[in-house]
Amino acid sequence: MDLSVTFHGAVGRTTGSAHIIQAGNKRVLLDCGMIQGIPHHYNRKFSFDPKSIDHLVLSHGHIDHSGRIPLLYEQGYEGPVYCTPATKDLLKILLLDAVKISKIKARKASRRRQKGGIEPLYDEEDVFKALKHVITVPYHKTKTIEKNISFKYLDAGHILGSAQPILDFDGTKIAFTGDLGQNDIPLIKNPDPIEETHYLITESTYGNRIHPLMEKARDRLLEYVKHVSQEGGKLIIPSFAIGRTQILIYFLNAIFEKGEIDKTPVYIDSPMAIDATEVYLDHPECFDKETLRLLRSGDNPLTFPELRFSKSSRESRAIRSGWETCVVFAGSGMCTGGRILSHLINELPTRKSVILFVGYQARGTLGRKIVEGAKEVEIYQKKIPVKAKVKMIRGFSAHADKRELRAHIERIKKKPLKTFVVHGDAEQSLTFAAELRNILKIWARVPEYRQEYNLRSVG
Repeated sequence: MDLSVTFHGAVGRTTGSAHIIQAGNKRVLLDCGMIQGIPHHYNRKFSFDPKSIDHLVLSHGHIDHSGRIPLLYEQGYEGPVYCTPATKDLLKILLLDAVKISKIKARKASRRRQKGGIEPLYDEEDVFKALKHVITVPYHKTKTIEKNISFKYLDAGHILGSAQPILDFDGTKIAFTGDLGQNDIPLIKNPDPIEETHYLITESTYGNRIHPLMEKARDRLLEYVKHVSQEGGKLIIPSFAIGRTQILIYFLNAIFEKGEIDKTPVYIDSPMAIDATEVYLDHPECFDKETLRLLRSGDNPLTFPELRFSKSSRESRAIRSGWETCVVFAGSGMCTGGRILSHLINELPTRKSVILFVGYQARGTLGRKIVEGAKEVEIYQKKIPVKAKVKMIRGFSAHADKRELRAHIERIKKKPLKTFVVHGDAEQSLTFAAELRNILKIWARVPEYRQEYNLRSVG
């Protein structure tokens, strides 16, 4: 069987994940993610023909891996979308939220051009059409999709339902890490090891970094909550609605239960995060042993008395206009849209407030500009001065660092014939690929956009 892989996204950057494996006359697409940090409507054009794809195997629901799925169908794809059961439930939430963001961005782009013509990427109807094609595949169950092509999902430990697809092409195995989580992330299980593969596609978001211990990150979170409770102001946390928010709720629950902080209100000002938290509780098959133990004892780690959920826009406005000291979680995590923008307009000029970033900020995003020390930023065509304290905690990352990534690859019983390093800024990917070559002595490269590699069939 002739085999090749072509990289159509997430090369030299962390967004737009899309890789095509050609096996004979069949084409399998791994992920179909939105490219972030570019003009939104540029996502409409694919670098491949959607009609040519036979199967879409999805690693997880985050928009940089799934956000262009409705466009794929709109432009002629007719095959299925495979994902885990938890990912299917999260996908509906994420894609419908992407519709809202796309509508806002289309309006803004049209105004800037002083004429119409910029349409949203897709609408709610397109999302529901795409969701009809989803086929769920539980972890560790082999799914045959063609006569000589099958795959199974291993747990990636990144967010609820995240997976590492292990594809088998007539005996030749190709493994894709998807987004790989840290070990010992609260709530969900650790990543499953990849026992064997002939070829590997690995992420490298933090291919040149080592995370602080999560307990140290938890202590820093406590420090900033204490700071605003004592000094006044608000602690604003731009947070990814799925994964990061639930981890932080877990830690705050423990902090309040131990009495380490005065009773400070904590608001989840994100309808998507609220819905996602409910989905988490619907999928105990993804939980680790400690979370299951807490739930069996009657202690739900995803709620506590100080936690308040703000779903309506009226409730959100009340939080923004109020003067009380509080902690506010709002999306999006990279400040590319959502309610966080209104909170930033209010709190960035306020010296007492703290803007706390708890996750990776991609190139070109507002979050990246703030983290890198911008003195002024533009939000909704307004110039906003940055006077609040800007802080970053890296230990809560849902991505493995370079040590964990390398250890994950070292655990593969036999060295892969080729390892492709993707999903990282150029520096992270290139450094990690060099480390794999120098330390593990394996073939490792960072592919270029649309670069194709022929793979030797070993089945």
